[in-house]
Amino acid sequence: MVKHMSSREARANFADLLGAVYYTGEAVVVEKKGKPVAVVINPATYQALTEAAARVWAVIEKMQERNAACDPDTVLADVTAAVEEVRAEHHERA
Repeated sequence: MVKHMSSREARANFADLLGAVYYTGEAVVVEKKGKPVAVVINPATYQALTEAAARVWAVIEKMQERNAACDPDTVLADVTAAVEEVRAEHHERA
């Protein structure tokens, strides 16, 4: 479960907020007037997210390179068919 706190509370307890995030690994959503304005995460979580994003972008770039010479409509049809196949498999398991 993600903890939420107001920006006022975060400001007043900043050292405690940093310590809690660092040692527990739990993210804290900082809100202003009930709307999220920031998320404080520990360095390990940040590193993991950064690495995961890099892997995803690498896959996307490879797909773009592989399909550069293909007709966009054909690529869209293939992707749509693959998505539908995965959805059907997921629906069967549920």
